[in-house]
Amino acid sequence: MAADVNNAQLVIKFPSTPVCDDIAVATATDTTEREITVSLPSGASIVRAMLAVFLTAKNATANAQDIDISVSGRLSGGTWTTFITLLDHLGLPNIDRATTGDVLLADVSTLVNAEGTYGFKCTITLSSANAVRFKTQYILLITYKIS
Repeated sequence: MAADVNNAQLVIKFPSTPVCDDIAVATATDTTEREITVSLPSGASIVRAMLAVFLTAKNATANAQDIDISVSGRLSGGTWTTFITLLDHLGLPNIDRATTGDVLLADVSTLVNAEGTYGFKCTITLSSANAVRFKTQYILLITYKIS
């Protein structure tokens, strides 16, 4: 039986470059925006777009932290849309260089629905104004079909 190519759904991945941000205030602070350019094969249309966020936090001082995280995206230069909001999601003990992290997933199909350049950022709120280093990287996983 021949495969029905017209109904096949394929996945392609688009990673951002990683970035490190030092945050030392107890107010909402954005990490550096990372942009990802989506390009698809001729005749392809997006079925679904998932965003994976790889986030690592490293204490730069011996202070306990409860960390709120939100993840937002936008079409390059456009308005931000928040896809994830997590209160007290990560915690660090009062140990210098203590490290923690998580991988967050969000369906961003309402934003990423065509070829283009998309920006992503995390907004971090620390429970105390002491230095924490954040490393973030994003990967867009695009499910598409050829019509």
